[in-house]
Amino acid sequence: MAYYVDPSAAFSGDQGASTVLGQLSRAQWDDWKARFQPYVGKLASIATSDSYAGEQAATAAESVNKSFDSANKGLQMQQQGMGLTLSPAQQAAQDRKMQIGRASASVDASNNARISARDLQEQIMSGGMGLAGLRQGN
Repeated sequence: MAYYVDPSAAFSGDQGASTVLGQLSRAQWDDWKARFQPYVGKLASIATSDSYAGEQAATAAESVNKSFDSANKGLQMQQQGMGLTLSPAQQAAQDRKMQIGRASASVDASNNARISARDLQEQIMSGGMGLAGLRQGN
């Protein structure tokens, strides 16, 4: 709710300045509640969530898997474009190499995301992460 505070009202009557000060205080409080309280609530929910780190780890692993799926499709298209046909042993070796890379990258991304999420939660709880740390759109 937006308030219009008339500064000239401070000079009207015995309590004009007190009335204007009260209006200003209410307007500032309403402005804070409208603009910052949702972010404070979001920070609090992140900081106290038991599942936040796991969710971030799952998202990171999913991203890696999508990336490897795309890379695998690209490799297949490239090989087809060159007219290459792999023998069953070559295909098995290529698949194994891709699976090992996928597993390694997935575990690494998941672990790093989990660590980062826990670091973020600790920063919020210790006061080191304020509203300035939230990206727009989060």
